[in-house]
Amino acid sequence: MRRWLKIIVAVLVAAALVWVAWWKAPSHEDVSLAKTNVDAADELLAAYADGRDTLLFHSQEIDEKQVYHLLQAQEPYLSTLSAAAYHNGNLQLTYTVPDRQEQQQGITAAQQAGAQAAAEEQTIEGKLKAIHDVLIRSCVYEETGEQRAQMAAGVSEDGSAVCAGYARAFSAMCDGAGLDVYYVEDDEMTHAWNAVRLYGETYFIDCTYDDPVPDQGQRVGDAFFMLTAEELRETHTWDEALYEDFLDDQYPADFAYIQRMQDLQLADSALRVADTDCAAEQDELDALNALLGTTLAASVSGTNEDGEEYTMTRGELYHLGYDALWDTVNGEHRIEQLIDRYIVPPIVARQMGF
Repeated sequence: MRRWLKIIVAVLVAAALVWVAWWKAPSHEDVSLAKTNVDAADELLAAYADGRDTLLFHSQEIDEKQVYHLLQAQEPYLSTLSAAAYHNGNLQLTYTVPDRQEQQQGITAAQQAGAQAAAEEQTIEGKLKAIHDVLIRSCVYEETGEQRAQMAAGVSEDGSAVCAGYARAFSAMCDGAGLDVYYVEDDEMTHAWNAVRLYGETYFIDCTYDDPVPDQGQRVGDAFFMLTAEELRETHTWDEALYEDFLDDQYPADFAYIQRMQDLQLADSALRVADTDCAAEQDELDALNALLGTTLAASVSGTNEDGEEYTMTRGELYHLGYDALWDTVNGEHRIEQLIDRYIVPPIVARQMGF
């Protein structure tokens, strides 16, 4: 009898252990196969948008600190990332946005302010500068331990923030103006600022460093506006490789041509990074052909040399359009004719090297 009792107890314990292991194990949809920190951050954000805040990662290459920096880069929210490491090398990450509704109100206010600040500007850099100046004039740097000072709301609603609040507000304001700008932070400096890609080159903007302390009202500095990595390196430290890889992932190569054509007023100013690989519309091609006085293509879709059907992306369309500006027509570049006819702004065209 004792023997059977021991067997029954052993079976029950084993069943309980199996049930606990099953209960604690993440479901299939909560397991990520991401192998890079960039992919891990992207998948966490996608899961969070889908109502899940936790993912289990198998790859030994995932670093929670780098993933956290990349999460911060993409979303203008003050957030947290908690990690649980297992003996088998798996890593479970949980992404949390505290006071999300409160933060969203501040972000929405920042987006509206950014749209208004950039409304009269024609070029991307002009919009960035207008937003930079409005932010600095509307906010006072104040070292404080309050959480709101680290949020976009610190700038957009309270008018008082620390560097994290400045950088998150700037990202949100740029988003409201239709610009893709990202948040950069460094643990060693305990400081945050922003990064943007313009025409394929990375530039940095530090609104905090351009805001005089003590506050001087409407006075705005510009020593830290649109700096290259080499220039910023003189005063800042950050994980350059991490952020450059991240920006490579965010900005498709052809987006640089969309930006150039936007500044020349030959592309819709509302086009964003996410539009680059979207299919071009026939009316876009027709409008661009009419503006340039050429035929870049007869149709946005067709059949290639291998007999495969294809559809031109917006990035490809405006890449073709930009290349056509350099074509020689009646002894001069096509862009010169467009400048003479005021189809493109002359000053902008000259600044771009035409």
